[in-house]
Amino acid sequence: MPSLARLTRLPVLALTYAVLRASAVWGLHPATFPDSAGYLHLDLSSPIARTWPVPLLYSLVRPDALRVGMHVILGVLAWTWLARVLARSSRFPAVVMVATFVVGLTPQVIRYDLTILSESIAVTLGVAMVAATMNVAATGTTRTATQWVLVMAVFSMVRPQHMIVLFAAAGIVVARSAGKRAFPGALGIMILGASVIGFWQFRANRPTGELNLYTVVTERVMNDDARFAWFVAHGMPDVPGMRQAQSYDYVEQVPPELLTYLQLPAGQAPPALIRVGGMQFAQWVRHHGWSTYARYVLTHPSDTKARILDLASPTLDPVNDDFLPLDSRTIVPRWLFAPWKLCLAISAAGAVFAVLTGRLRRAGMLTSMVLSTAIIYCAAMLTSGIEHPRHASMVAVLFRVCALAGAAELVRRDVNADATSSVPPAG
Repeated sequence: MPSLARLTRLPVLALTYAVLRASAVWGLHPATFPDSAGYLHLDLSSPIARTWPVPLLYSLVRPDALRVGMHVILGVLAWTWLARVLARSSRFPAVVMVATFVVGLTPQVIRYDLTILSESIAVTLGVAMVAATMNVAATGTTRTATQWVLVMAVFSMVRPQHMIVLFAAAGIVVARSAGKRAFPGALGIMILGASVIGFWQFRANRPTGELNLYTVVTERVMNDDARFAWFVAHGMPDVPGMRQAQSYDYVEQVPPELLTYLQLPAGQAPPALIRVGGMQFAQWVRHHGWSTYARYVLTHPSDTKARILDLASPTLDPVNDDFLPLDSRTIVPRWLFAPWKLCLAISAAGAVFAVLTGRLRRAGMLTSMVLSTAIIYCAAMLTSGIEHPRHASMVAVLFRVCALAGAAELVRRDVNADATSSVPPAG
């Protein structure tokens, strides 16, 4: 009989994780949705329907069954990396690794493996982002810093909201270089170069951005008298009948000139507001819509806060996992996906403990991950008018991953102690 020590080594646990995760989707049909069509075309010129990482991967891996397999493989690699990094300096490496893999098997993590959408890859890259961040905090080497920059750049471009991380990193590079009156180093140049590409992708993603604004206005503005009056007072056209346009049209119902002007992403059903609002409203959406909405969000903090808090429980602690009709198998109980408030508390405890024990860099990295995740969540909920649970899926997972990182800090051994671990250095 193999010993417990052998069974809890990283390769054995990783292989077990891979088999279990693959078993959740093995033999099942991939699931496609209206949004799926936009990810099957890699656009390298403006306008673009979807930012490049997912369309690039989907253009390289075909058909859909192989794309599902790719989701599983990438997920296994990311969660294995995370388990390795978190367990490296722990007093209980086996416990940390098992806990990491168990969270990585919860339905909330693996349910999107079956879908031809961005969520599975977004979750995987988010997990890799945490692993890279904690790795560079532990080592501080040029190699791990380069890994972090590369992972961060790709993660940031999966969805427009993620680019907050990239632009923040670029801002830090510029500020530090200006403070030192020195040209950025190689890593700084990489971040600035990635931010330029990201900004171009963000600006070119106009069709999806305009469609999202239509859904936000339909959900938030047309149903509220006070908001509607404010937007009209600040330039939004008051077209007769648009407050009653709450449904979706068939593409054939929309005038061709509007379809040509808006260039909707492939496969998307147009909100009825597009047809009813006409060209006058479409021009406002393009030239003034997002700036007006941003002004409202910033000048109405109470309403903005209420929006975010009202969506927190339904999206971060969803009652069920049937938002999309997915048929993936359940491997571990969904209750192992701990409540998000508990996860924040564990993350905070880990950061405080790291400060008290003199590990300021690790505390800073953990705190920055939690704050970045929270900011991405706020941006996603404020810029989405539909499908909030799906748009929050990556954030929901990252809150649990940050909790794992916080818990790992609480059981971290002294790096100089004469302790042994089955986990090799993660550098």
